[in-house]
Amino acid sequence: KSNNKMAVGLEMIQVQFQPVLDRYIAKQISDEELKEQVQWEKRWFWSFDGYLPIFQKCRELNIPLIALNVDSEDLGLVEANGLPGLSRDKLQKYVPDPNGFAQFARNRYYKTYVDYVISPSYELHKEMGILRTTITGQLLEEDMSFARFFSGRILWDESMASNAYRWVVDNPGGLICCLVGADHVKFTGGITGRFQRMAKEQLDCTSVILNPTLIDTRPSGSVSMLSNVAALASGPNDLTLQLRYLKEGVAVGSEESRLPESTGGVLALADYLVLSDV
Repeated sequence: KSNNKMAVGLEMIQVQFQPVLDRYIAKQISDEELKEQVQWEKRWFWSFDGYLPIFQKCRELNIPLIALNVDSEDLGLVEANGLPGLSRDKLQKYVPDPNGFAQFARNRYYKTYVDYVISPSYELHKEMGILRTTITGQLLEEDMSFARFFSGRILWDESMASNAYRWVVDNPGGLICCLVGADHVKFTGGITGRFQRMAKEQLDCTSVILNPTLIDTRPSGSVSMLSNVAALASGPNDLTLQLRYLKEGVAVGSEESRLPESTGGVLALADYLVLSDV
């Protein structure tokens, strides 16, 4: 019998492989077959062995594993053609609430989030010369535009939030713990804010970042590895814990923007930070 009071959501598994996760939890396939059938080596960047103890414990306790991520084939279409590159049916699979999806980008804090988190990530990708191919390896004639990079990123976040939300709705009173990268959690603009939008304050959403480093809390490309190591030695004091955004109508960089009364609010890095020596 499935334990419908708890589930673990996985960024590293794409939604097309949900049946594989179900077979694994049902003990119908082995660890190695799981790795092979979700095409781990082709579709994820980090070692399978690092996640395996979590998969095995969920299997032991009969806790469902939930695929959260966009299928690479569909993300590649968006990176090449923007959101119009997806058929209506495919877009509906990842964005069941299109009006809320569009409205989320109009939140007064969202532009600050994009400028601090997504735009620097795009610039870093450009400097590294990796914007000439989509995630599926399709060669582009020129660097992927920011608009298409941005479209892929928000589809990724929306898919993970909507899949987590769908499980909670289908399992009233249940808890889903989602394992995702810090970039999708920090400063509210990724999965957490989108889940909160869907839940409409009827469900709790708590963000936890494990062992954040300086790189995790600053714009992509703004911190060198040497600086990051030095910051680790000095403890968490240098981490950016809040991101300030301005009131409507206040121009960034203006004299007015420096005034305390021009603050529209702040975005917390996360609800909780967990720091350890391990």
